Amino acid sequence: MHDFYPGFKLEEACFSKAIIKDMNETKSRFKKKSDMGQEPMTWPRLKSTKEFSYENFLEQVINEKTGEFYSQKDEDNRAIKGTGATYYITDICRLRRADGSEFLYTKGRVDAYNSLGDPINHSISTPEIWTKTNFNYKTEFNDKTKQMEKVLQGPSGSEEIYTMPFNKENLKELYDSRQNEYLNFVVKDEQTGKPFQVKDVNSLKTFELFQKPFEFLYNAEYLSPQVKAELRQAAVADGLIGGDVSDYNQPPPSSATTAKNTYQ
Repeated sequence: MHDFYPGFKLEEACFSKAIIKDMNETKSRFKKKSDMGQEPMTWPRLKSTKEFSYENFLEQVINEKTGEFYSQKDEDNRAIKGTGATYYITDICRLRRADGSEFLYTKGRVDAYNSLGDPINHSISTPEIWTKTNFNYKTEFNDKTKQMEKVLQGPSGSEEIYTMPFNKENLKELYDSRQNEYLNFVVKDEQTGKPFQVKDVNSLKTFELFQKPFEFLYNAEYLSPQVKAELRQAAVADGLIGGDVSDYNQPPPSSATTAKNTYQ
């Protein structure tokens, strides 16, 4: 069975390692666990709405007995071999971080089936990113052991971890999982926060173009000055960027794509 959100387990692991020690029973904010066989108490974690939604989806599409995804069924209510759950990618984003490193992340949809064999789907957003929670510790005297020990104080902050570096191999892997030829390619700079759509005549040409240097794509240097001007005029008219509506003279050719931040 494939986990479409592996980051949730990594996020949970941060909290499972944050063990709470009962240094002073009178000051403890947590219920004491005195039984020897019980697991150590850890800092409580609140799941996000996205995680709850994903778990609810899995409950509908996974057979509890086999641990596998349900299959599609034919007219005789028999499982169709080779069917199950598939993740189709609709968007690929190439992100440049503040330190210059580049990563890929996606958006898409999982198509699966419930116990009756009926189709059910679930939107997936940025499964290549997870949130790491850091914890703060303070050295205190343990009345029980009569020793100085590191005591958990609580979360000290968090950071986003990107798991898929940008390279040709990873990009090809994502491209091969596309839903159809209407695949969106986007470059984004972490410091500015602005996304730029990258597009060529078809998805294969865009895939090849997407491997060019980041600045070349971010500044839309692959577009001719005429196309840039047409895109800007359309964007002004659509209210995507500032400017005078009078700048918009004629509709751009049908082959041009008016996307926010695709012009310079």
